[in-house]
Amino acid sequence: MAARTLLTLFLLLLSAAAVVARKQSRNQPHGHSGKLQPYQPGQFDVQLTSSERDILEKGGSIMKQSQKGTSGGAICVQDVQAPVQAVWHQILDLNGYSTKVSKVKECKNYHVSSKRDGTTTIKTKQVLGVLPGYSYESYYDHTFFPKHSSLTWTLDYDKTSDLDDCTGHWHVQRLDGNRTRVFYACDVVMKTAVPTPILNYISKAALKQATAWVKKEAELHPDRTVPPEFGRLPQELIVHGGQE
Repeated sequence: MAARTLLTLFLLLLSAAAVVARKQSRNQPHGHSGKLQPYQPGQFDVQLTSSERDILEKGGSIMKQSQKGTSGGAICVQDVQAPVQAVWHQILDLNGYSTKVSKVKECKNYHVSSKRDGTTTIKTKQVLGVLPGYSYESYYDHTFFPKHSSLTWTLDYDKTSDLDDCTGHWHVQRLDGNRTRVFYACDVVMKTAVPTPILNYISKAALKQATAWVKKEAELHPDRTVPPEFGRLPQELIVHGGQE
């Protein structure tokens, strides 16, 4: 009995040590400084057909191929009945993603800093739980470009992420009145082979889900504005009654 108790304690100590080691390893360099081509801020090179515009006007989303980013990766386009500043409030509320976005188990900024050129760096830890037994902890380095109405990101290569690489781009365009068009792209490379349902979710379903939750939250809270720590949007993007 004593031997069994000692063995149990030993295994518990090994388990605790492994957890500590995993936590410490996150602060080690990722192993490379990027395999995917980062997105550049600004508009996507996307042409919409009349039928696609009808889908957007009726509240649906569409998937398109873009010549920007990594080899013309897929992007999702969604129209939102809310001002640009309300849409950006939701996108920039990274600390709130876990309460609004399905499968996001944890999301927390660990560094936010503004630069003289008007951009803001936002570094964020995110844990994505895709299926039972499959969760991915990764660290992202975002840059918000108010004058381009864009947010781009890569991994934070100073930390170790479960994803091999990831790049992405949000772009928000004012249409007319309080109507906004949202573009979202995210390219991912996995470190190892994963089950097809996970790959399908990350490569396709997550794109539509991302714009859908932003649409829902922005339309529920159309009076929200961009937090001051993230800078100011150009006046031409701001609707009357919104951010001054």
